[in-house]
Amino acid sequence: MQDQSTPRTSEPAAIPSHVPRELVVDFDFRTGLSDRPHETVAALHNGPRIIYSPVNHHLKAGHGTWIPTWAEDIRKVLQDAETFSSKVVRSNSDLTLIPLELDPPMHGGFRTLMNPLFSPARMKALEEKIRERARNLAENCRDNGGCEFIADFARPLPVGIFIDLMGLPADNLERFMAWEELIIRDMHSRARAMQEVASYLKELIAARRKNPTGDLISFAVQGQVDGRPLDDSEILGICVLLFMAGLDTVTSSLSFQFRHLAEHPDEQERLRQDFSIIPAAVEEMFRAYAVVNTTRYATRDVELAGVTIKKGDNVTCSTILACRDPREFENPNLVDFDRSGNAHNAFSYGPHRCIGSHLARRELVVGMEEWLKVIPTFRVAPDAQLVASGGGVFALETLPLLW
Repeated sequence: MQDQSTPRTSEPAAIPSHVPRELVVDFDFRTGLSDRPHETVAALHNGPRIIYSPVNHHLKAGHGTWIPTWAEDIRKVLQDAETFSSKVVRSNSDLTLIPLELDPPMHGGFRTLMNPLFSPARMKALEEKIRERARNLAENCRDNGGCEFIADFARPLPVGIFIDLMGLPADNLERFMAWEELIIRDMHSRARAMQEVASYLKELIAARRKNPTGDLISFAVQGQVDGRPLDDSEILGICVLLFMAGLDTVTSSLSFQFRHLAEHPDEQERLRQDFSIIPAAVEEMFRAYAVVNTTRYATRDVELAGVTIKKGDNVTCSTILACRDPREFENPNLVDFDRSGNAHNAFSYGPHRCIGSHLARRELVVGMEEWLKVIPTFRVAPDAQLVASGGGVFALETLPLLW
């Protein structure tokens, strides 16, 4: 594979005049990642503190992006929402994903509204439901001598929990997953798929207005910000964001973490012998196998990492780069279950830090416990051709396991 941390020698016309040519790198978070995307991305630490990519296909066509490689600079961007905006303008829709695409001060009111939904106490109350679902999924796999882990466990575990929280009908699961695939992975069909999701959720929102239940859609319908009820566009923005967020990131994290255990039987055995290690192990694997890349938009000219970023420039912040920064983690590419002071940024940073982090942690820990109770020592199938996909969320397409 081409060394993707090597600066380009040519100067594509699309490169803005204020970008130093020695910082231009052909790097794309969507393609060219190999089946081990974290190693590919981490190799950027061998190059400049910040780079500029003209070929970042997860953004709007024809737009390049700055990519800071130091965790310090990534945190600076994510913390400064006034300078680096999260707002997205869609040419064919006025949909805003709330609170993800809101900047302060509007963001704060909606974040305060939603924080209790995913509090540690509320997620603790879900533990038995998560445990029962994980146990049933593992038992369905046990006697087969193997499984396609993503289809049989990593996807149905978090998705099943989340559609219960949202109050969505379980018999529409395949439809939901098809939409998720288009939104996350297919840039050409993303806008259409998001509109289909919005239309579907509008019907459920109308139904909850008449007959509210205890689900997340009912919560949005009944919610208030700054002493006023939410309008229809705000309710829809919250529901579409929850729908999208609930269908992807935990599945991706489960896939990468269980791949690691399948490829490291000694560490797998250590967890089997002592379940008390699992929370720390999960936390370390969140760090090593972070999955999210986010984009911000400069609202003014600003200096970052020694370069001038112009108003309107894109800046892509990668949790992978932040979590594998050798300036912050000793031997960052080594997975060490005994790592101390593991202050990683796998759930992002600043005002938009992942609201579902407590749910994700509980699903990973409980899911791993129940899987290890039921399934004997497992490994990746020797003939497996693993493929990773990139973009806003890194994922494995398949993970065939044998035991």
